[in-house]
Amino acid sequence: MDEVKRYVNLAFIFAAIVMAWFLMKISALIMGLLQVADVRLMGEYVTYSTIAGIILGAVGAFGLWRSPKVYEGALNVAREMKKVTWPTKDETVYAMRVVIATSLIVAGILFCFDFVAKEMTDLIFGIK
Repeated sequence: MDEVKRYVNLAFIFAAIVMAWFLMKISALIMGLLQVADVRLMGEYVTYSTIAGIILGAVGAFGLWRSPKVYEGALNVAREMKKVTWPTKDETVYAMRVVIATSLIVAGILFCFDFVAKEMTDLIFGIK
């Protein structure tokens, strides 16, 4: 198993956890709206909605993992991401400074245009 497949499989496991959490919340909401008692099974946090969310999340992620189209698409994305040349920390900091400086300059220019336009419309309409 190459390194890319390992990362893709871990991504599907992470997706199962996220889906389970989301579906636990959705199933608890639906049970609340339908006024069905969400009985505590074990301890404070294990209820029917928790079990339903975990099962639905696991089944959904497993179904996506077993789908050849989805799995191959995820593998292709992971392979392409390995080819990306990521910027170094210094390059990222430099680019961030350029973006901030450019944004401040453009904001200043727009402020000047806005101020002049406001003063001219106040003068034209006789406001003040």
